[in-house]
Amino acid sequence: MASSAEAVALKEPVTTAVAADGPLRLFDVRTGVLIASTLGTGVSLSQAFLSVFGVVMVPIAEEFGWSRSLVAGAMTLTIMKSLALAFVIGWLIDRYGPRRVLCVAMGLYALSILAFGMVPPSVPLFYIGFGITCALGAALTATTFGKALAGWFDGRRGTAMGLTAGIGTGLGSIGFPVMAGVLLTEFGWRAAFYGSAAVVGLIAFPIVVLLFRSPPDPEKTLPSRATVAGSEADFSLMEAMRTRQFWLLAASIGLCAGCMTAMFTQAVPVVQEQGFTLAQAVAVVTVLAGVCSAWQPIMGYLLDRFGQPFIVIPFYFLGTLGLWLIHHSSSMTVMLLAGGMMGLSLGAEYSALPLLLSRYFGIRYFGTIASVVYAGVAVLIGLVPAGMNALFDRMGNYHWALYAMEAAMLVATMLMMLLPKRMDLLPKSSSRSGAVGQN
Repeated sequence: MASSAEAVALKEPVTTAVAADGPLRLFDVRTGVLIASTLGTGVSLSQAFLSVFGVVMVPIAEEFGWSRSLVAGAMTLTIMKSLALAFVIGWLIDRYGPRRVLCVAMGLYALSILAFGMVPPSVPLFYIGFGITCALGAALTATTFGKALAGWFDGRRGTAMGLTAGIGTGLGSIGFPVMAGVLLTEFGWRAAFYGSAAVVGLIAFPIVVLLFRSPPDPEKTLPSRATVAGSEADFSLMEAMRTRQFWLLAASIGLCAGCMTAMFTQAVPVVQEQGFTLAQAVAVVTVLAGVCSAWQPIMGYLLDRFGQPFIVIPFYFLGTLGLWLIHHSSSMTVMLLAGGMMGLSLGAEYSALPLLLSRYFGIRYFGTIASVVYAGVAVLIGLVPAGMNALFDRMGNYHWALYAMEAAMLVATMLMMLLPKRMDLLPKSSSRSGAVGQN
């Protein structure tokens, strides 16, 4: 599988530059990229591997005679995804194009899932296999798909990104756990990974190889944005990091993602602490996840329609209000409403980050810039749940953790307000001097 991926991927197909979006057609190249990106998102690390691992974690512990904490400890190796993104994937995408990187990595990723299903009861091999899968799965992220979509779509870029993220994540988040549960019951936990590898390698991989294309040259794609003030408009990573917009965006999105994702992963114990049953707590999480997936295409359309990041701010407030309701309510109806509010906030954040990065800093070095930002966001996503549970261990409840998250969401909202009023490519001269940019 990997060798065929390399053979196909190393020959980059010739593509035709598109200066405007135009209508999508059944056999349009951009339609193919949209379909392939949606499939790729649906079989990404969180969907095809981590969600399956969550279903079979206890049976693995029972078969190997390990403690649950030992098995669950492998989850810390998801940091390999962040490291691969920050130091390897982004640079490779910008250097060789997203198609080559995605096709090679996806073939190896499918093989790594298959191999993990064969792992013997050896702690080192178990952890090594988990880490390798996480590193290879790093290529199937918004950085790779965002680079392609940003190059193929201009006026409807947000809508395209929202569709692929929302539909792909929703289908993968529902389909893989269900499949894993059925295979676990009928054939054991190893079959769950075999099934996942088959979906990635035999279904999604051939379609991605057939349809996914690297974008045309940005200067040909977007001639109106090719130059600003007589110099190349696209920012390198170091140039982007010298702007206040980069840090405002990374901090605002990072805080929101950290808090909302933490609630997605920790909502069950938080809701149960309020006196609700496990089934009721799971219902809140289901609403949060479902609303998040459904909202992303809509949020992408709104960002395209208004062309201003202020449209995200109300949904940051909704996320903050959802946290407060989770914290203080004793009504199941209100709990479900709070889950929906937080889903709207998380969906808005997921839609905004890749679009704003491509609008403010250009497409040419999008992979490198986005990889660094996503790696930082991933660190916050890991730290916030750890901080929540550390405060729980110390205080015996989640009250102070929720207060801190509510405050962090308000800070994230204020930071978002400081971004330029329009989503336009920043003039390098004013950005380097620290100006906020054109309004």
